[in-house]
Amino acid sequence: MKLFGTPGSPFVRKARLALEEKGVPYEYVLAPRETRKELVVPHNPLGKIPVLLRDDGKSVFDSPVIVEYVDGLKPEPRLIPQAFEDRIAVKRWEALGDGVAEATVLITHDWRKPEDKREPEKWYEAQREKIRRGLAMMERELGDGAFCFGKSFTLADIAAGYALAYLEEGIPDFGWRSANPRLSRHYDTLSKRAAFRNTDPDAK
Repeated sequence: MKLFGTPGSPFVRKARLALEEKGVPYEYVLAPRETRKELVVPHNPLGKIPVLLRDDGKSVFDSPVIVEYVDGLKPEPRLIPQAFEDRIAVKRWEALGDGVAEATVLITHDWRKPEDKREPEKWYEAQREKIRRGLAMMERELGDGAFCFGKSFTLADIAAGYALAYLEEGIPDFGWRSANPRLSRHYDTLSKRAAFRNTDPDAK
């Protein structure tokens, strides 16, 4: 299988983390923006990454769908629980992680514009507040647990880990740790896992 993406995309990293944690072999194909029409559009008409190209030539796209597909390839380790309520709880964590990452992406992308083309400060503060609220809920839900949900590593931990990693990289002065000490400790623990080390954009 091939995964098309770029190191700068948090959603590509989420897909890679799932592949790494499940131990599914894959080829990581860099697909920067200037090559999307050639490399990505044939497999995803929306032209967005990540895209997973299966060995049978079929494609899977959008990170939540890729993660669910990858989780179904092997029974263990299970990233998304089978029990309905547990499954929804873990997918809820995924939504939180995606939301935090999306708000961070909006801020970092807007920063790249010329100053006179950027959004007003109130827009920036609205995005920062989304991040703060998302992390506050993660902090509450994590509590004193060793994992974000249940008693084992799941997609919930991937969601928290990849979103926090992107926040640390994209907005290093955000200062989220002091308000979320348990989440901060958990993030440091997650960062030591092989899958997180193997997908660290700065290590490639």
